[in-house]
Amino acid sequence: MSDPVMEAYTQAYNDSGQLVQAFGVITTSGQVLWQSSNWDLTADAPGLGAAVSKGATSVVQNQVKYSTIRTTPESLVARSVAGNGTLILAKIEGDKFVVAWVDPSAPPDQVYVDVDRAAKKLKGKI
Repeated sequence: MSDPVMEAYTQAYNDSGQLVQAFGVITTSGQVLWQSSNWDLTADAPGLGAAVSKGATSVVQNQVKYSTIRTTPESLVARSVAGNGTLILAKIEGDKFVVAWVDPSAPPDQVYVDVDRAAKKLKGKI
């Protein structure tokens, strides 16, 4: 049995030139449906899930604060002021979102396209 989320993560990782380095799927209510083994979204998922609908000016993941660069009802892109990378949320469908952590060297808008493509691939699969 293949794992559609792992496949989407691998695709985003490859498409971004290995810049998408952690990946997860959460609901807007804060439930973690899937996460890569290199991070834990459990504590921060409720805040991350609410951030998109609220258009939050910043989000916290693993005690790192990320300032929002841009947000829409479908997405949120936030960058760590301290240089700890970029956090990207992209809507899959309904209340489900992909959350990706991206290397600090990555151009956020370019990598967002890769994460969003991966999220769209997960429609109806999770």
